[in-house]
Amino acid sequence: MTFIKYSKKSQKDLESIYCLIAEDKKRAADEFLNSIESYILLLKTNPEMGIECREKGFNRDCRVLFYGNYTILYKITNTHIAIQRVINTKQNYKGKN
Repeated sequence: MTFIKYSKKSQKDLESIYCLIAEDKKRAADEFLNSIESYILLLKTNPEMGIECREKGFNRDCRVLFYGNYTILYKITNTHIAIQRVINTKQNYKGKN
């Protein structure tokens, strides 16, 4: 696992989160984005630090990692770690695309 690859949906998720936070505090949005991306980078050396999605009720073949109020859905492949979604834990999300 030499690199992390973000899906278009996960990129859009992060952009939406950033914009929402930046409405009130741009600096806080910058810090949040840097912080969550640093946390995601830990997957490069610890790819199984998340738990299997099905153990948390997600109807997907993936792993789930929690960061504050956010849920990071990712999949380990032979060549990389694919970040699939970054969603607010308050959302009712159990396997939608």
